[in-house]
Amino acid sequence: MGKLGAMTQVEWIFNPYENDKTYVTITNSGFQGDGDNVVRAALDSKGGLTWVLAGLKALLEHNIELNAIADAFPKGLKRD
Repeated sequence: MGKLGAMTQVEWIFNPYENDKTYVTITNSGFQGDGDNVVRAALDSKGGLTWVLAGLKALLEHNIELNAIADAFPKGLKRD
């Protein structure tokens, strides 16, 4: 069984695309543990990075702050 919350490496690559766009590639590597834990951790990471990118897109393109990350972990809420 792998260690939950173990450190991984995240690489962000920003490439210009067309006239005024940027294509972002994110690679997250270094997951540890058995196959099931690696898949679980990778999917969890993908979900978190997707939320971050969606929030950045809303802010940069529409000047809207989604607060998606802050709302996902409100202060005082007990988690299982």
